[in-house]
Amino acid sequence: MKNTQKKIINNAIFLFNKNGVATVRIQDIAVLTKISPGNLTYHYKTKKDLMKAVLNFLREIQKESFPPQFVIEADSWIDLIQTYLRFQVQFRFFYRDILEITNILPESRIYYKNQIEEVINFNVKGFQLAVNQGYMIPEPHEKHYEVLAANTWAIINSWLTVREVLGEKKISLPRGAKGILELLYPYLTIKGKEFYHQAKEQIHTLVYTEMYRKEELTPHNP
Repeated sequence: MKNTQKKIINNAIFLFNKNGVATVRIQDIAVLTKISPGNLTYHYKTKKDLMKAVLNFLREIQKESFPPQFVIEADSWIDLIQTYLRFQVQFRFFYRDILEITNILPESRIYYKNQIEEVINFNVKGFQLAVNQGYMIPEPHEKHYEVLAANTWAIINSWLTVREVLGEKKISLPRGAKGILELLYPYLTIKGKEFYHQAKEQIHTLVYTEMYRKEELTPHNP
């Protein structure tokens, strides 16, 4: 990918996050990038072409952050949750504006569906590992942890929406992680509850403002 293309994509994401996919025009991205609209359309002829490039970029970041064979351990659980929440914030336009995006790029619906399934499947495997390691009780009945995994994804997804409405100062990353932790509490063993208290302390000591600076993409100009 050419340097100008990287800057265009970065600035498109910045504006999509800030103003919403529906309101951002090719001209707006060109102005922020300090190039002419004609120069931008030389690289991406339409908003659809640009959106496709943006989603390909998003996929690459996701693969780097969450390798397919990644296995979670108890001591890395909080870090992983917060990495995923930061990923959501960094690309929040995708989750917030998914219906508009699918109108522009129908194939994005498949990516969104696959991402949901990947998160739920990862959660199920994590619960199974937690049971095997003595952190969670055995599944109360067949398929129950699949439902719990789906509910965990729902909390992650809704957390981002609430954050967009109320603001990042009221709905912080630590608060999102705590919401997931509380959902799992009834299923924890004695060993798991010891981990729960350690995890809450770990979340409590996070400096949110420093984390937030790392999440945001900033405008890039030639």
